[in-house]
Amino acid sequence: MLQTGLLEPEMFDRYFAVRGFEPAADVAACVSHYWVMRWRLPYNVTYRPTEVLPTPMVHAFFTAQGGFVHGISDGALSYDTAGAGAIAGIAFKPGGFAPYWGGRINELRGGRINLATVFPDAGTRFCSELLLKPEEQIAEAFDSLLRSRPAQPPIQHLELIADAVAAMMREDGPTTVSALAAELFRSERSLQAAFTEYVGVGPKWLLKRQRLLRAIGRTGDTARPDWARVAADMGYSSQTHLLNDFKEVVGVTPTVYLRQLRRQH
Repeated sequence: MLQTGLLEPEMFDRYFAVRGFEPAADVAACVSHYWVMRWRLPYNVTYRPTEVLPTPMVHAFFTAQGGFVHGISDGALSYDTAGAGAIAGIAFKPGGFAPYWGGRINELRGGRINLATVFPDAGTRFCSELLLKPEEQIAEAFDSLLRSRPAQPPIQHLELIADAVAAMMREDGPTTVSALAAELFRSERSLQAAFTEYVGVGPKWLLKRQRLLRAIGRTGDTARPDWARVAADMGYSSQTHLLNDFKEVVGVTPTVYLRQLRRQH
């Protein structure tokens, strides 16, 4: 859960299968990976997968009803599933969607746009037919789709952002923007500028997200977590600060979340 941000991993593993694929070398500067998810739920069972995305990635979703681009979300990402179905997607590296978008990347924050706005070939028919293909062919189709919209990736900025993200995701990584800047031998201002222009959120967003995910990871197997201790260990100013962050991102209180997890056992 700490690595993926998935909030109900046991329920997900029971009914869902996910495969990931690396992009072709000529589009890999902007793309982290492709993914294909398939599920088969029992009759009359519905499930809403909920994920707190651990990194500030923009995702392109391909569903049987059409495609959309989902910007960076401050809250959890969720979607309804029932019966048997499939979704596929492109996970852009932090900052990697900006060259395809061409506008102000923060305009996408917390929202979604029609995929055909950016990739005109990716209409409803394209998406529905795509999901009928073998998974390896889906990955090849993604390579071709990205090539249909040539982009000029800002390599230096993307490398800086990648180094910053990797540092912040380390277990012993920096916990403040000033410490991050010092580790990368950059100024705070230059880091903030790169993130603002290409990612759409500042590095502080990722620092807060990693801290919250680590806190969640420490409570999932505990019947009655010591929230005050978890808050102190994770660097929160108070237990209330942690609980408020939790509800703001996850959408429910920690008590409700843990009750939902216990129901899966």
